[in-house]
Amino acid sequence: MQVDFHILRAVMRYYAYRPKIDVASGLSDATVASLADPQNRYDQILAHYLAGAISLARTAELIGLPWLELRTRFLRLDVPLRTAPADLGEAQADVEVAAAWTPPAQ
Repeated sequence: MQVDFHILRAVMRYYAYRPKIDVASGLSDATVASLADPQNRYDQILAHYLAGAISLARTAELIGLPWLELRTRFLRLDVPLRTAPADLGEAQADVEVAAAWTPPAQ
């Protein structure tokens, strides 16, 4: 339930303050790791997702949830979903994240 709380606060903060996000640069693991406060991490991650800088799959990876679980939470909480990659780079990033979550073929 605390995950839902963090998500909702981050979404509300994004729409209330509209931070400037460089959509071309994405969001690095190092940037997220440097944020000690969990709510600050959610704020940054969700702001980048809502601005279109990172995909749903990348958002799930940074939060530490499976993609499908995050998608289900977003649907339940009425968080806007972008259902398709915006460009080829985003599609490739989605494939990489999905590959990391699936076990290798035997």
